[in-house]
This record gives sequence, structure tokens and C-alpha cells, in this order.
Amino acid sequence: MYTFNTIALAGGLFSVFTFIHFFVDWICQTHAEAMAKHNNSLVRARHCLIYTVGFIPLMFILGFNFWGWAIGLNVLFWSHFVEDTYVPIFWWAKYIRKPAEMQTPNDPKKGFIEFISTPLGKILMIAVDQIIHLSFLWILVWISFWSK
Repeated sequence: MYTFNTIALAGGLFSVFTFIHFFVDWICQTHAEAMAKHNNSLVRARHCLIYTVGFIPLMFILGFNFWGWAIGLNVLFWSHFVEDTYVPIFWWAKYIRKPAEMQTPNDPKKGFIEFISTPLGKILMIAVDQIIHLSFLWILVWISFWSK
């Protein structure tokens, strides 16, 4: 029963972290930020700082210790900072999805822009982006259990 309760509690915590993620990543982001963050590190850093600060109340309620705070805040900020360059999405598209637009003899970067301009490409880009973002939240769930 311990394993079941642990999994249930972890899933509940993950859902709270996920709600915060969507709120601070989507609701607290301007259109200008969303359009510029991938190639402007200052805009991206500001967005990631706002994103990271959004999790502080929950981390406080969960009683993170010093290392929990240090690791948690860094995971939130830096994972988001790297992911919002869209380089991980580019790698996924180039090496896993392999759309025709990105294959030889085409230029992969131009092909990526063509691919994400299609309805399917847009949906997949958003989905993979969110899966990567949400995956990093499991680290904070784990910290929630073990940083007492």
C-alpha cells in the first residue's frame, strides 16, 4: 500500500506543479515575449525568472530544504531557458521525427521552419515542447519527497 500511496501523492503533486507551469508559462507571458524569447537571451531570461518565481510559494509550502531550493530553482530556470531556445525541438525533429522538409538535400534549419509552419508541425512542436517542460517538473516532485 505504501507504493500505491506514494505514487498517488506524487501524481497529485505533479498535477499542482503542472497547473503552476501552465499558469506562469502561458498566462504570465506576453505575446512579444513569446515571439522573441527563442532568439533573445535577455527576453528569455526575464521570462524564465518570472516562471521560476511562480513556483516559490509551492516550494515554501512543501518545505524544501536548502539543497531542495538550490536544485529546484536551478532546474526550473535553466531547463526552461534551454528549452525555450527550441533547440531541443529542432533535435527531436531532425533525429526522431525526420520530416521530409529537413532531409538531405534540404537545409535542416530552413526545413524545420517549413515543418513547424504546417498544422501538424505546429501541434507537434507545442506538444513536444510541453512534454520536455513537464518532464523536468518530476525532479521537483522527487525533491518534495526527499528534501525534508
